[in-house]
Amino acid sequence: MIFKLPGKIKAGRTLAEPVVSMDIYPTILDLLDLPLRPEQHVDGVSLKPLLSAESDSLAREAIYFHYPHYHHINTMGPAGAVRMGDYKLVEVFETGAVELYNLRDDLGETNDLAASMPELTAKLTKMLHDWRDHSGAVMTTENPDYSAENDWRSNR
Repeated sequence: MIFKLPGKIKAGRTLAEPVVSMDIYPTILDLLDLPLRPEQHVDGVSLKPLLSAESDSLAREAIYFHYPHYHHINTMGPAGAVRMGDYKLVEVFETGAVELYNLRDDLGETNDLAASMPELTAKLTKMLHDWRDHSGAVMTTENPDYSAENDWRSNR
């Protein structure tokens, strides 16, 4: 991400801290000295401490992603993910399968570490499930009107 706001953001800083689009709204509020609205940005945090050089990192344990639907650019289908440090765990909702990647060593997510790191896989899976429960994330439900012959994936 690139931010520019003279007088509020220190110019020329490059940071490696992972951020997500949900952080933009609370950041804008904070940079404009408006009250934060946590009920509206449940998963986002203000990046102002990073941008103003008050800090080089954010005080959050993990970043969560929830994508409970199909989309033509997402070949995995409905899924969720959690990123903690260098590790990202992905859960495929249709199958319940989980995949674990070390993004520092494998940015392309080609080497699934779930079987070789069962403790971390279990910890991140629990964190993802707890986050979904806490946040009230809506899960996918089966469509009784679904027809495989009308599935966009089979008609390419």
